[in-house]
Amino acid sequence: MRKVALQLYSVKESMEKDVAGTLKTVSEHGYEGVQLAGDYGKDGAEWKAMLDEYGLKPAGMHTPVELLQDEQTLEKQIDFSKTIGNDKLIVPFVDESWRSKEKYEELAQLLNQASIKVQEAGLLLGYHHHDFEFTPLENGETGWDILERETASHPVHFEIDVYWTEFSGVNTIDMLKRLQDKAFSIHLKDMIVDGTEKKSGQVGAGVLNLEEMVRHSSTDWVVVEQEHFDYEPLEEVGPSAAVVKKWLGE
Repeated sequence: MRKVALQLYSVKESMEKDVAGTLKTVSEHGYEGVQLAGDYGKDGAEWKAMLDEYGLKPAGMHTPVELLQDEQTLEKQIDFSKTIGNDKLIVPFVDESWRSKEKYEELAQLLNQASIKVQEAGLLLGYHHHDFEFTPLENGETGWDILERETASHPVHFEIDVYWTEFSGVNTIDMLKRLQDKAFSIHLKDMIVDGTEKKSGQVGAGVLNLEEMVRHSSTDWVVVEQEHFDYEPLEEVGPSAAVVKKWLGE
């Protein structure tokens, strides 16, 4: 049975003030899991206790790319994940220094190498895109072309952010069909259009056919994320849980 989680970056201000209280509210909103975006100074045992108390499960953890470059820090991420019961490590972002043909090739090899170690530990490694990966490079390729091609023979997966694919003019459903099980996580956020301005919003409140995208994905978790808010983020993300659960048949 597929379940719905919240990417905690959506409520980062609340997390910085009160981790346990935020998790409690997320659970009360009807979310069944959370995707971590940092540990907020708490170790794996503390996280496990809080998740258990509020009936939440981990739906992945975002891991800075720099941590893949050091074996000891990667081991710590793996150990933390095992403690809390998480099975997905996801690189969420790379800065501008990585956004050339040569650096995307280097990034692909870094992901390939780390994915073996992560898989040997019983976890999976993935990469989360934004819009810049779909920008043409000097040779006409995109960073995404390179990453998808160069990691194809390794256990590297992708977290598809449907807002950013559609923002970039990429057909999300075609991508999901092509990647199949390689798309091991999905970020669901709607697109609010106001004239020429686009911003993310509550699930079901915008112009994207998110229900159809969910139907064409095969991820165990559907992860809600939101970056722009009209009022208090912790409250604004609440209704999205029920919308996604309805699509999932709950």
